Amino acid sequence: MRRVGVHLVIVGATVLVLLSACTPQVPSKYLQPDDMEDLMYDYYLSQGISNGRAGSTDYDRRYNLQTVLKKYGLTNAEFDSTLVYYYNHMELMDVIYSNIQKRLGDKALELGTSEGEVERFTANSASGDTTDVWEGKRQLMLLPIPPYHIVQFSQKADTSYYKGDSFLFTFGGHFLVQSGSRNATAYLAVTYENDSVVAVTSPVSLSGGSTLRIRPCDLRAKRLDGYIYMPRRDQTDNESESAILLLNHIQLMRFHHRKQTDEDNTQSKPSVAVPEKKDTTDSLKPRIHRLGERPNMNQPNKNQPTIAR
Repeated sequence: MRRVGVHLVIVGATVLVLLSACTPQVPSKYLQPDDMEDLMYDYYLSQGISNGRAGSTDYDRRYNLQTVLKKYGLTNAEFDSTLVYYYNHMELMDVIYSNIQKRLGDKALELGTSEGEVERFTANSASGDTTDVWEGKRQLMLLPIPPYHIVQFSQKADTSYYKGDSFLFTFGGHFLVQSGSRNATAYLAVTYENDSVVAVTSPVSLSGGSTLRIRPCDLRAKRLDGYIYMPRRDQTDNESESAILLLNHIQLMRFHHRKQTDEDNTQSKPSVAVPEKKDTTDSLKPRIHRLGERPNMNQPNKNQPTIAR
């Protein structure tokens, strides 16, 4: 029995060692995941302040980033090397970003924003006139290097799609860049039942919200396709500086537009009261003028025929 107990202890220790080996350990020269999460959270808040301020410039955003780096005692070079490390360990960055989104949502609720405003439209049922049909993740991250430079989606339309539907693709984008270019492109296309395609594109060059709209069509949608693409940085950019595009609150809204039928138009018309006709005198009979009453010279006698001259 004693040998069995020792054997179990050895097996348990081996399993723990293997599990710890599977979890990547961030070298001490880089910012640790918890600190990286706090830094990016503070950066998000500073970006929100800059974007919400009238007349804010790229200089303001760079200044806010430098303020955040100073708070954590990092130089530009140390921050860049940390970003490069997390570039190569996307599983860590994905966890960090998910935690940031939750913290931002909790912060919004704490400041008095309703839960419905934090996740707008998502409470609508699938059978409602307004529905979020997005099937992917709500937050994503793009880098200007393949294969992390593009996110694509393709969704088949089901029986809940009707003729005359319109679509709205929205998301929030935040560039984590010290300086240089901020470029990305968003694309949305709807393929209809006769295989015709309506597509729209929109540049994404500044932090903030992006919107792509497909207007109502008399045909029924068959498929929705799209992508968000972040190209390689410009040749004039500093190669030592990294860039990240953080995407959040991704929504693909479908709107039903009920057409008004002729019956609806008839029912919707207000009833007009017809005034009662007071003069019941036969219009074919000549009007009798009473004594002392002047005849109306401007009104012709209807019984008198018109004579052509």
